[in-house]
Amino acid sequence: MSNKPTLLSLLGALLLLGSLPALAEVDGQQLYRQHCAKCHAEDGHANTLRGWLYFAQNLSKAKWQDNNSDSDILEAIQEGPGAMPGYAEKLSETEQLVVVRAVRDLRKP
Repeated sequence: MSNKPTLLSLLGALLLLGSLPALAEVDGQQLYRQHCAKCHAEDGHANTLRGWLYFAQNLSKAKWQDNNSDSDILEAIQEGPGAMPGYAEKLSETEQLVVVRAVRDLRKP
């Protein structure tokens, strides 16, 4: 019997716990407003001129939220699908994660 899975789980939990204070210090809503709202709008509806021009995704739709995992959203933030620029080099990992949380907060029923 190997303890490797247990050790990996413990390491992952410690890393997550270590990042929680850092996540709390970064304002995801502010980062969203700064980097995303110009196309996706502050409410996520993508009803801005840039949103219409670039076919930005409505991030508030429950169906879209249900069909996209946090990993999918993170990948989109990092790589930038379509006309959207990638933010892998512009935002830290912590900042990227809090933007994912801010996107999740846009969900409308």
